[in-house]
Amino acid sequence: MKTLTVNLATGTLQEKPLADPLLGGRLLTGMLVSELVPPKTDPLGPENILAFAAGPLSGRNVSTGGRLSVGGKSPLTQGIKEANAGGMGGDSIAALGYRAIVFTGMRPAGDLSIFILDEEGGRLADGRAYANMWNSQLVKALKKDFGDGYVFICNGYAGEHQYKAAGVAVSDVEDQPFRLAARGGLGAVMGSKGLKAVLVRKITSKTILATSKDARTKIVDFNKFVAGSERVVTLRKFGTASTVMPVQTMGGLPVRNFSIGQIENAEGLSAETMYNLILERGGAGSPTHACMRGCVIQCSNIFPKEDGTLAVSPVEFETLGLCGSNLDITNIDEIARLNCLCNELGLDTIEVGAALGVMMEAAETGCAPEPYKSMNLPYFGDSKRAAEVLEEIATGGELGKLIANGVVHTGKTLGVKRIPAVKGQAMSAYDPRVVKGTGVTYATSPMGADHTAGLTVFLPINHMDASKAVSASRAMQIQRAAYDALGLCSFNTGAVGQRPDFAVNMIRTTYDIDLPDDWLNELGLRTIRMEIAFNRAAGFTAEDDRLPDYFVNDQVAPNNTTFDVPAAELDAMWN
Repeated sequence: MKTLTVNLATGTLQEKPLADPLLGGRLLTGMLVSELVPPKTDPLGPENILAFAAGPLSGRNVSTGGRLSVGGKSPLTQGIKEANAGGMGGDSIAALGYRAIVFTGMRPAGDLSIFILDEEGGRLADGRAYANMWNSQLVKALKKDFGDGYVFICNGYAGEHQYKAAGVAVSDVEDQPFRLAARGGLGAVMGSKGLKAVLVRKITSKTILATSKDARTKIVDFNKFVAGSERVVTLRKFGTASTVMPVQTMGGLPVRNFSIGQIENAEGLSAETMYNLILERGGAGSPTHACMRGCVIQCSNIFPKEDGTLAVSPVEFETLGLCGSNLDITNIDEIARLNCLCNELGLDTIEVGAALGVMMEAAETGCAPEPYKSMNLPYFGDSKRAAEVLEEIATGGELGKLIANGVVHTGKTLGVKRIPAVKGQAMSAYDPRVVKGTGVTYATSPMGADHTAGLTVFLPINHMDASKAVSASRAMQIQRAAYDALGLCSFNTGAVGQRPDFAVNMIRTTYDIDLPDDWLNELGLRTIRMEIAFNRAAGFTAEDDRLPDYFVNDQVAPNNTTFDVPAAELDAMWN
């Protein structure tokens, strides 16, 4: 396996053999950032990198083993960042013999390029004809010009224009470019480099990497075990929307900018409601969908409009939370419209939903200064006006610009005091005063407020017991980091989280290497410690590992709880 470095300033390419065959995913992108990026550099400047990394199990028919890690310094958090996506990117990069593609420098001002990697090698091409295109329009144009048979890693309108809530979109099995490495603003980094898209020859049954008989046996064992687990069966039928009602019952949904923990008519957001709508409408809709080849979890969905045509794919729990309950919206069709706009523009629905939440609070409280106060701010429940604000992103509207730059920028500009973010990044759809372990993750993860870094809500514990929060978060952060480093979807942990031997045995037999039984734990710790070291060099202190004060001081109904995990325990988290 090799890494490929593309100097965008000069157009030169350099291949290097991978020093350690087990390096991949989040660990590898973190190592590249740590090695190549000055910690205090401008994330949108030429010294930052944009790295795409596959995992060591990519390209080998491991279910979900082909997730694509995207890494760089985040313009939102100002620290190290990895966001990963489903789709066909990781498996396809691996099938060509690469573990990572690293973009350094940036194109000359006014230039816009695409990069193509296939059996003929790598090369840059003029991308100016694709300027300002939204994601589905971009893929359609690229397929016309370059043909089928590629994975399309796309930078939508938001990223191209360096809006900080922008993610990087990856195409799926059907070439739909809506699998976003959404968190941290890495689409803005891609835009700063003058890179509109990366095309990678798509893996086929003929280009799967050769694997020994013993390794194939362990891979099949893993796939079968995951496929049959109770949690995965639920995900396959209902998707991540199956989390809505449990968190509602718990009292931990974000509602009206995280002001309360339950919403009336939560059933409108439920997995059962969405499932039934999809089946009733038929047409393009499907409650079950695999975003990558060979996935046995198949937790994605295709949500149709009333006439059966495509509305959006997928509708996930985080979107139902941040663009739904957080905005006091319980109509899935209305949420799907916001979801679709985010997908097309290339925006993180979590960051956008949180930003819309603080904007709606500004409208209701009247705290916004002029000229924003007179700009017809959306109110809670007004999905139509919220969609209009998102559409303004592509026309240069001032409210659209606020939302596209994230929740902290929006909140501070509009004078809102309650801004649900840590390290500059919006919280996910779990109120930390109720799901306290995930609150610890928000505070202490080097990734910022990101549930994907260590979600605790599925652990069999009392989630409002502060004494359990740190240990729960630490365990989940280590586990998630390890799976990210392997390029495996975190949803596997619902099946094999207590069976690390499955993943370790796949690595042992694939690479014919002896590994200790606790290797997965050490892999996760190694990844996190490296990220913390980068952030400290960038100027982060213990004060950055804190939730906003109102989560500590203000109770959330109906449980009337606060985030009461002692600061000393947060500070000792990684000692």
